[in-house]
Amino acid sequence: MTLEEIAKLAGVSRTTASRVANGQPGVSQATRERVLRIIREYGYQPNLEARSLAAQRSRKQS
Repeated sequence: MTLEEIAKLAGVSRTTASRVANGQPGVSQATRERVLRIIREYGYQPNLEARSLAAQRSRKQS
């Protein structure tokens, strides 16, 4: 299960799903609860290897 799939199931953008998954502000309580429910139902776990690779690419571009 990817974050994109979570977003699609919740009817939100990938950015919104990411904000919820990372505990960031800027998402309504109702949307946050809907996304979190789907995350729990599907057992979403972030891919830490992908996150690490993305961070490395980001640092190289700076």
